[in-house]
Amino acid sequence: MQLIPFSAINQKIRELLWHPHIYSQRTYSFLKIFQHGLYYHFTQQDKKIIFNYLLFPIWVQRIIYYLKSKPKNKRKRPECKEIVIIDPGRVVVDEDKKYHSIYFSRIADLIGHSRITLINQNSAALTKAEFSFGDVAENLPPLDAAEIELLKEIQFVLKSSRKAVQFDHNERKQIQSAIHIFFFDFRVYYNLLKNQPTKKLLFTCHYHNEGLIAACEILGIETIELQHGLIAANDLYYVYDMHFKASINRSFFPTKILVYGPYWKKILEGGCEFRKDQIYVGGDYLYRLNAASDLPMEKENLIVICAQKNMHDDYVSYARELMKHSEKHPEWKVIVKLHPLERNKEAYYKLIELGVEIRDIETPLDDLLKRCKIQISIYSTTFYDALGFNVCNYSLQKYGSMSDYAAEMIEEGVAEALYVHENPFEKFISTHNKNALLSREEVYSDFDPSIIHRLIC
Repeated sequence: MQLIPFSAINQKIRELLWHPHIYSQRTYSFLKIFQHGLYYHFTQQDKKIIFNYLLFPIWVQRIIYYLKSKPKNKRKRPECKEIVIIDPGRVVVDEDKKYHSIYFSRIADLIGHSRITLINQNSAALTKAEFSFGDVAENLPPLDAAEIELLKEIQFVLKSSRKAVQFDHNERKQIQSAIHIFFFDFRVYYNLLKNQPTKKLLFTCHYHNEGLIAACEILGIETIELQHGLIAANDLYYVYDMHFKASINRSFFPTKILVYGPYWKKILEGGCEFRKDQIYVGGDYLYRLNAASDLPMEKENLIVICAQKNMHDDYVSYARELMKHSEKHPEWKVIVKLHPLERNKEAYYKLIELGVEIRDIETPLDDLLKRCKIQISIYSTTFYDALGFNVCNYSLQKYGSMSDYAAEMIEEGVAEALYVHENPFEKFISTHNKNALLSREEVYSDFDPSIIHRLIC
């Protein structure tokens, strides 16, 4: 996978998707699914291409799906309740070694577990759920009328994209593969939720969940997205500019979105994908072992590097440079906090030989923010988490493939600039101005149960 700045990818996508007729049909706009395919192409992820039948005649596909519907096992379709939660699997581990969903534990307690069906999006997730996506992805029935109509639209848009001269062969293959994944996800959720009493569905990340949203739209189920982390003006799937407004309301966005604070609401209002009345400030609904305001600030000479998923080359390289500076400051300690979904942990553990400590999910981020004086990252959500903990946030500038995103951290006032050649220990002592950053209340308001009741209960 090649890392490319989001601003560069956004520019390429605007140039290729210059008119909605390229990715839209009568009922739906496949804008985001085209984005997925193009993103995989730009980042050289050819392994994402999956063989599929989408351009086979409809009657042939009906036969294929009929033959595939022959049951492989006798597992009964799970029953869903009034409210369904799709949990991506991020957890916090408490002092008793119990796992809590970082996004949904507090909200589920507020709604009442008797009204909720919890589904793990990842079968390896540690959260306790009734079942996982993989449990219902088998034994799908033959295509029904609604599925056939959606398949017809898919064929129309694929044939249209094949005539579009701006796409090369690989781009077309990636787009078709992304639409295949969309249709598979749609079939799984549609056949799970069809003829169920479900009225509302909660989840995180509307992108790569277009099949889920399409199923809910057809079945009349309201979808509510919970903010999962950083939202920035140059995101791929948030804050869409007016270039895409003509078909944005048909592009598989949730009915409503819940954000942590007014800061995020203001960012989203800069795009065209959500109306103001669709964005709700719920406050800090994340599960935390301790509230920031309740934590005694027992600060240590500690730097925490908060790493980001799939960026181990950048972070490991910087940690090695940092440890050269630390030789002059033996009174300081350095900890690297891994992203909960990090897949290249072994690259970080090699830093132990340099004196770096590594922390995984067993150590809550809040515990480290409580102790440290300095946090270093590139463009992580952890900058916002640190607000209110009396932590100096440093964003590495002009470093790695996401330098444009890092620059935005400075513009938004959540971090101070740090360059690789600079000594952060000395910079902190001589120039740190903690009053320059945003207030925590703007980013993480107090949790507001009344908003949850209004949206869900």
